[in-house]
Amino acid sequence: MAKSYEIIWTVSSKEDLYNIYTQLSMQLTEEKAFEVLNRIMHRVEILASMPLIGQKEPLLAKLKGDYRRIIEGHYKIIYNFNSDTVYINRVFDSRQNPKKLSIKS
Repeated sequence: MAKSYEIIWTVSSKEDLYNIYTQLSMQLTEEKAFEVLNRIMHRVEILASMPLIGQKEPLLAKLKGDYRRIIEGHYKIIYNFNSDTVYINRVFDSRQNPKKLSIKS
């Protein structure tokens, strides 16, 4: 049986989801915004069984730790993991200036 990792959303990643929802619900509809969040959360669920699936995030290579990314639509999901937990650090709209991407280490 494959190992299952616990998924922990950091405060920053929860704030990112809230901001994405707020922005999209103003631009589109609440239903469409909710669909985007569901797709992001579904993509993250994959990490519970396969945390190595993401590529290393080169924009964060100088930080201590092994930060990786998976992509869902326009969103880059930044995470790191240890022996039993995957931490979702940020959900970053890749249409933004990449210099805005930051992680508190």
